Amino acid sequence: MTLKEFVEKYKGKPVDFDGQYGAQCVDLVRQYFKEVWQLPKQPEAVIGAQDFFFKHESRPVQSQFCNCTVYAQEPPPVGSVVIFKSSGNNQYGHIAICIEADESLILVFEQDGIANEKALKEGREQKGAYIKTWNYERLAGWLTKKVGV
Repeated sequence: MTLKEFVEKYKGKPVDFDGQYGAQCVDLVRQYFKEVWQLPKQPEAVIGAQDFFFKHESRPVQSQFCNCTVYAQEPPPVGSVVIFKSSGNNQYGHIAICIEADESLILVFEQDGIANEKALKEGREQKGAYIKTWNYERLAGWLTKKVGV
């Protein structure tokens, strides 16, 4: 499956890969690892999305199948999995799939798990995966699939 086919398949649909905690950003990425990257194993469990970046070296399965690149003023490649640092209202960070990037903005395919948890309490519902533009302010780095995996 290609990135474009993945976006077409899941746009507007909640993806709950593990069947726990509702449709979160990590669930969409795990589905991407399975269907597009076709990883033979899923990377280890995380407490928050930013663990994919900050704990990369201590995660043997993830380290075996994925390269981790620190953001250094260069846009992430299309198809990479981008990881954003925590913020004042989100202690877990965020993870999404890069579908386009230039020097100032990143277009990603994502879903928002925090809105999902909060939405239930506020009577709103999760709308599923969508395309959104981000700037580089909180970008920590990105994952790419290792060649030959």
